[in-house]
Amino acid sequence: MEKWPDVLIAVVGKGRNCPPPVYELAREVGGLVGRQPGCLLVTGGLGGAMEAAARGAKENGGRVLGLLPGKDNRTTSPFTEADLVLDTGLTANGRNIVLASAVHAMIAVPGSHGSFQEMIIAVDAEKPVWAVGEHRTRLPGVDYLSSPAELADRLGAFTGASAGARE
Repeated sequence: MEKWPDVLIAVVGKGRNCPPPVYELAREVGGLVGRQPGCLLVTGGLGGAMEAAARGAKENGGRVLGLLPGKDNRTTSPFTEADLVLDTGLTANGRNIVLASAVHAMIAVPGSHGSFQEMIIAVDAEKPVWAVGEHRTRLPGVDYLSSPAELADRLGAFTGASAGARE
């Protein structure tokens, strides 16, 4: 049986009405996660930045878990190419709590209230949260990075340290 990745990394960002530059940034960020050995990308499973990050991970050999809100609470269509999709049956807020609680670290591209909520939950749980792109609101405890290259360095150091901690 094939072994699944050990490190869960969330990418959060704008879902509905995602601007093209944010979509492309999320795709690049997802690609960074997809290239990391032992990582599983976790998203909210819907469109916009969630879809873009999942596409980027898949294009780079990564695996993707989509955690969907219940059918009555979806603002966009689900991303159907994820390796595993879990319909939580929860509201979007409930799904956000599950997602932010389940991962080992989080990457935020520009988003809206839901993304900010996920960031707050992850920070409160003392998980690393890295933000790339132009964020209008700054949250204490989040590392705001200047570029995807800086994110790649942080992600590589984190996944290497995480792998060592599990051995």
